[in-house]
Amino acid sequence: MAATNSSGIAWPRLAAESAIIIASILLALGVDEWRQERNDRELEREYLGRLTDDLETNLGISELQLRSHAHKVKFARLVYPLVSRGEWKELDSVSAIVASYFATPAGFPEWTDDTYEELVSSGRIGLIRNVEIRRSLLGYYRYLETEDWTYQFMSTAYRDAIRARMDPELQLTIRENCGPQTIDCRFDIAAYETDEYLEWLTSNQELTEGLNRVIVQWTRAATEYLPEVQVRTSDLKQQIETELLP
Repeated sequence: MAATNSSGIAWPRLAAESAIIIASILLALGVDEWRQERNDRELEREYLGRLTDDLETNLGISELQLRSHAHKVKFARLVYPLVSRGEWKELDSVSAIVASYFATPAGFPEWTDDTYEELVSSGRIGLIRNVEIRRSLLGYYRYLETEDWTYQFMSTAYRDAIRARMDPELQLTIRENCGPQTIDCRFDIAAYETDEYLEWLTSNQELTEGLNRVIVQWTRAATEYLPEVQVRTSDLKQQIETELLP
C-alpha cells in the first residue's frame, strides 16, 4: 500500500506518475524533433539536388550562348566594312543581307534560378546547413543578376534599325533557309525588294556606331562574362555535389 500523509495524499505515487508523464512528454518531443530533423535533411538533399540540376542547365545555356556570341561577332565583322566604308570585300548581296541580319543581338541569357528563388522566398534557405554553400549561392546569383542588367542595356539600336528596315518576309526566309552558323545559303532574292535596303546598309555611319558597340559588347560576353559564368557554375556545382556525398 502506498504511503500516505495525514491529508491522505500518496506523494510517492503522485511523484512517480508525474515523472512518467514528464518523461512521456519529453520522449514525444524528442521523437517529433527527430522526425522534423529527418524531414529537414531529406528536404535539404532534395533542394541541393535541384540546385545541381539548375546549375547543369546553366552550363548548357552558357555553352549555347558562347557559340551564339561567336557567330554574331563573326557576322558583325564581315558586314562592318560594308556598313562603315561601303566595301563589299568577299560579300555578295545575299551574304551581306544574311550577315547583317544574323549580327543583330537577340536578347540575353535567361538563367535558371527557380530553386534558389524558392529557397529565398519561402525562407527555407536555412535548410542548407553548409554556410559556405549558402554564401556561394548568394554570390553566384547576385553575379548573374548584375551581369544580366548589363545585358539588358546592351545597345539595341543596331538590331532595331536592321529589323525595321528589312522586309519581315525576308527575315522569315533567312531564318528558314540559313543557319545562324553560316552565311552560305541561297534563296530567291529576286522575290524581295532589297536594293533600297542594301543602299541604306552601305556606308551608314549611324549604323556603324551601333555595329561597333555590338562587336565590343558581344566580344566581351564571349571572352570574359560567359567563361566566368562557366567557371563559377562548375565550381558551385562541384561544391554542392561534394555536400551530397554520403
